[in-house]
Amino acid sequence: MNNRMKNARQTHPGQRLLNGWGLFGLIVLPMSVSVVIQLTQIDTTNPAHISGMIALSVRLAVPWLFVAFAASSLVILFPSKFSKWILRNRRLFGLCFAAGMAWQLLFILWFVIGFFGYYMEEAYNYYDLSEQIPGYVILFAMTFTSFKFGRSMISGRAWRILHKGGIYFIWAVVWSTYWFELYYYDDIQPIDYVYYWMGMAAWGVRIAAWSKKRRSSQKRKAAAALDTSDQQFLPLALKRIGVGTLAGLGVFMIAYGNSWAPITLGLLANATFGGWVELFVPFLPIAPLYAAALAASSPPG
Repeated sequence: MNNRMKNARQTHPGQRLLNGWGLFGLIVLPMSVSVVIQLTQIDTTNPAHISGMIALSVRLAVPWLFVAFAASSLVILFPSKFSKWILRNRRLFGLCFAAGMAWQLLFILWFVIGFFGYYMEEAYNYYDLSEQIPGYVILFAMTFTSFKFGRSMISGRAWRILHKGGIYFIWAVVWSTYWFELYYYDDIQPIDYVYYWMGMAAWGVRIAAWSKKRRSSQKRKAAAALDTSDQQFLPLALKRIGVGTLAGLGVFMIAYGNSWAPITLGLLANATFGGWVELFVPFLPIAPLYAAALAASSPPG
């Protein structure tokens, strides 16, 4: 105990600022100041301006979600002091995202309560709420259990399920929002492209790290097997062609959603449960990419 306290006192001030709560303050304070400054410059009686504050708070929060989402995978793919620093502060990056979303929730409540008629006519969307409300519930649960008093209330297994499943769900809700901004709505902003690709890169890092770990595990199992003569491994050349084709298809679908998304959404528009099915359309490119990662991590030929 004394040694830990001594080491803490000897920690360089710069290290304390860039880790833990120092890092949290370094991110959240400017974020909050930006929101407050913008709030003083708008007409708060105009519902469109409050809607703009909702968008601003999300844009300030989203990068920290993607950083937290990719943190553990970055260490696997690119082990370095920097990636380890990101992983060490993953919880704080997640809390930074939660802080930004707290601002968004404040403005959403302001928007709904203060301009209910405008909200129902211009902004209400049942299918969006079906994602957003569970997202907020999960985010609150993850934030609450990020602290010792909250974590002590659930089992370790439940905590892992909540945080792993929860961050995937929140990533999916946020990233698909930008997919729809690019390939469904007309008012496209440059930042929509940035966050769309940033979110996709975060998922790509995770699937690449998973593939790398799986490939290492498969190699160890193959090396430990006493007799591998009966195992039917995919020929290497065929495997490479398959992986390349699937990966290329996935990347094409991600980069050129305007070539297939309108047709797909149009076909689903008149289908039974079309509104619900449309929510899953953004994730269609992930299927060939996941298949490519699975094939790439299969035992070597």
